Amino acid sequence: MNPDDPILTPEELLSYRQTTGALKDFPTPETVIFVLQKSLARYILRRSFVKKVRGFLGEFYLLRKFGGRIAVSTGFGIGAPVVAGLADEFAALGTRQMGLIGLAGGLQDSLTTGDMVLSTGAIRGEGVTRHYLPPGGYVESSPVLVRRIESHLAKRSIKFSSGMTWTTDAPFRELRRDVLAYQADGVLAVDMEAAGMLGVAKSRGLPAFAAFAVADQLSGGVWRMSADLRQAQSNLALLFDSVCEALE
Repeated sequence: MNPDDPILTPEELLSYRQTTGALKDFPTPETVIFVLQKSLARYILRRSFVKKVRGFLGEFYLLRKFGGRIAVSTGFGIGAPVVAGLADEFAALGTRQMGLIGLAGGLQDSLTTGDMVLSTGAIRGEGVTRHYLPPGGYVESSPVLVRRIESHLAKRSIKFSSGMTWTTDAPFRELRRDVLAYQADGVLAVDMEAAGMLGVAKSRGLPAFAAFAVADQLSGGVWRMSADLRQAQSNLALLFDSVCEALE
């Protein structure tokens, strides 16, 4: 046995679940979208006919509108490690591309609550990607997927910003000096999951994207949170619908 091989692979875990009956056979979706916010998950379940698939952490739904080619993973918690683990399982399942949609903190003065951000790549401030990728400062989103989504948003006259984002494991250790440095470098937003998912996708040779609506603001090294997040939640729904249309 190779000492550098992992003891447990996602393929082995999926096989175990299938053998025990915890995971039934179902058509593998081409795209899996991680939905981080409960408000967006509720919107999707209200508006879409779905097929629920059991056997994964959280909840997993195939969207009937797209013939099951697009699926949603939600209700699994927060953070890069959990999303990375699920991303590895979906890659082992045969999913061909994946994405992530959620709320993020704005790092630029120009970004206010509800503004949309499309990540062209995520700074690796979390601890997961070092297990999947060679050392490096960031991991890129798929340029092809980013362009497709940008084009669709532009055609619908939906305002958005594209650029680098920052993923961290520690929201209470977003140090002022780091925030100011990233702001000066033009980094748009900070989240807790994107780099983990993008890193797994990169290691598997799969295209992936991450998109956000701004919730709180950190520009200038001062934290501000709007008392009303309805615009951000509404724009998450608009972003999700637009992304699905762009990928279809």
